[in-house]
Amino acid sequence: MAKRLAGESSAVTKIPRLEERGYLPSPPAGSYPSGISQQEHVEELRRIEEYYRQRQQALEQRDKELFSLTKEKFENALNEVEAKFVKQTILPVCGDMQQELLRCYDANRGQSLNCSQQARAFIDCIEQFRGNLVAKRG
Repeated sequence: MAKRLAGESSAVTKIPRLEERGYLPSPPAGSYPSGISQQEHVEELRRIEEYYRQRQQALEQRDKELFSLTKEKFENALNEVEAKFVKQTILPVCGDMQQELLRCYDANRGQSLNCSQQARAFIDCIEQFRGNLVAKRG
């Protein structure tokens, strides 16, 4: 430990895992059910392992299919919503009067009262649009 703290390297021996040693630990004699041999027990474990490996692959495949189907349904719903709501183009209400009012404000900086006629015309246009909209829905 002192060598390690001083920064000197020491050769660390790696202990091989059981699988690397090439054997499985054997249980105590007579511990296999129904008097089966160790080889039969190992074969049964391999069959069980293979069964669960196949089951896992089948579940993963089913998950991929469900994901694909869900993704497709989501994309279809998204396209439907976009077609109904998002892609509508809305023209500005009284846009020409708004531009006229903004030009007046630019031309008369600090003297906004000079643009009161344009402001009144813009406000009247918006109120008329609102009234028409309410009348259509009402």
